Amino acid sequence: MLYFVLKTLHLISDFLLIGGMLVNAFVISMVPPTIRVGVIQSLRKYDRTVTTAALAGAWIFGLWLAIGYVGFSGGWLHAKFVLVILLSALHGMQGAAMRKMAADPKRDPNAFVRLGMPIIMICLVLIVALAVIKPF
Repeated sequence: MLYFVLKTLHLISDFLLIGGMLVNAFVISMVPPTIRVGVIQSLRKYDRTVTTAALAGAWIFGLWLAIGYVGFSGGWLHAKFVLVILLSALHGMQGAAMRKMAADPKRDPNAFVRLGMPIIMICLVLIVALAVIKPF
C-alpha cells in the first residue's frame, strides 16, 4: 500500500513541477519586456512556493521509491536520473533568469533557458518512456 501512495505522491509532484516549469519557460521566452516585471514578480511567488516544493517532492518520493522498491540496478533508472538532473538544473536557471529579468526587464536569458519548452518536453517524453518501457 505504501508503494502506491509514494508513487501517487511522486506523480503529483512531477505534474506540478512540469506544469510550473512550462509556465516559467513560456513567460521567460514569450512575455514582452513592457509587461515582464509584473508577470515575473507574480510568477516568482508561485515558482518559489509550488514549483520548487514539487521539485523537492519529486526528488524525495522518487528516491524513496528507488531505494525502497526499485533498486539502482537498472540502466533505465540511471538514464532517467541524468534527465531529472538536467530538469532540476534548468529549473534553477529559470529561477535565476526570472530574478535577473525582474531587475532588468530588457535583459534576455541565455539560449538554454530560452529553449526551455522543447527541452522540458523532450526530457518528459524520454523520462516517461524510460520509466514505463524500462528498455535496459
